[in-house]
Amino acid sequence: MMGIKQVLAIFNKSTSIVPLVIYRIVFGILMCFSQIRFLWKGWVEDCYISPKMHFTYQYFDWIKPADATTMYIIVVASAVFAFFISIGLLYRVSAILFFLSFTYLELIEKSWYLNHYYFASLVAFLLIWIPAHRNYSVDALLQKKIRLSRVPSWTIDILKIQIAVVYIFGGIAKLKSDWLLDGQPLKIWLKARTDIPVLGPLFSYDTTAYFFSWSGMLYDLSIPFLLWNKQSRPWAYVLVVVFHVLTYILFNIGMFPWLMIAGSLIFITNSEWKTISKKIGVPLKKWETTTKGYVTHKMAIPLLLFFITFQFLFPLRHYILTDNVLWTENGLRFAWHVMIMEKNGFTEFTIIDKDTNKKFTVYPSDHLTSIQEKQMSFQPDMIWQFAQYLKEEYHKKEYNNISIFVTSKVSLNGRPSRLFIDPKINLLGLKSMDDMYGYVIK
Repeated sequence: MMGIKQVLAIFNKSTSIVPLVIYRIVFGILMCFSQIRFLWKGWVEDCYISPKMHFTYQYFDWIKPADATTMYIIVVASAVFAFFISIGLLYRVSAILFFLSFTYLELIEKSWYLNHYYFASLVAFLLIWIPAHRNYSVDALLQKKIRLSRVPSWTIDILKIQIAVVYIFGGIAKLKSDWLLDGQPLKIWLKARTDIPVLGPLFSYDTTAYFFSWSGMLYDLSIPFLLWNKQSRPWAYVLVVVFHVLTYILFNIGMFPWLMIAGSLIFITNSEWKTISKKIGVPLKKWETTTKGYVTHKMAIPLLLFFITFQFLFPLRHYILTDNVLWTENGLRFAWHVMIMEKNGFTEFTIIDKDTNKKFTVYPSDHLTSIQEKQMSFQPDMIWQFAQYLKEEYHKKEYNNISIFVTSKVSLNGRPSRLFIDPKINLLGLKSMDDMYGYVIK
């Protein structure tokens, strides 16, 4: 086994800054485009301004949206900070402000949760500590003394590991009977895309769904290692592009495919970039300038190891929390369960005034946006949060002694809809959203 000194030597080995710079550029451009796209599609209004209530994350219920004008300013500012990261202008400040603004926006509304939002926040956090601006940047152009051509390998390896975590746990999440033995939810999704030219007719066959299911699982579990290996890297990257372009065409998963295509560039080495640059007529040599070496702070490696350990342990928490993560979703977020289920639900709430025994029927559509209603209908913690919202709303009407019950039915991966939450439980009798998972009917 390797000792601490050997581990430190590996992490501190000197390597070219080129892969790190290219990653900085493409990540910044993509995130800038992502925020502009968010504005263009009117999602600032839909996500932050229009909702009467917001489904907050546990322990982050103190994060609230600001007024409409401020929310637009924050999204625009986030796009600007991402662009500054890309060109390396005021890099360290821009990286901090992008991380804070983007993560703030992400934490306001749980119903909009996407894995790639979490991934972007993690990468933004890492870029704060990485000297990705020390060459090929505006900062390096203006301040020659900060220029570097070589950096410790940990600055690149940590980004490789972060991408590998996404793939590996995405693959582990697919090691379930629904995905491998039933071909679900791909049977549902592919049969809805039979209108696509050329490939469309194939999607009507169950065999195609099984092929995609098994291929997707094998791809996720193997691609990080294929990208890390010099011999397999060229065709592995081609596979990355083909796989993610295909998923983008077939499934509505936003920026995730492009983040993974761009992110996988970090595996391409300096010598390989030199070969590529010669072929496209842009000599890489002319970009490099060196003035001094980069010294890693003594606390960097221990913190790095802590971060890596957390990334490998946190996605496993659902094995402790539940025996059916797809049904209960307890521990599903932030665990890289990408595209593994098709879930639909129906909820109807009954409010009983204990003083008069008067009953009220509440339909979520009267209070929530369409995406909030859809996501809440099959997520226990969000059902509990909506009950708390109804409690406050009815207290305003001077109903101060009420009980709230929910009738909920959910369909998972094509199965018939069935009862989801115990309809006899008074939701206001539960102290926290964690208690809700105990009343999911399994």
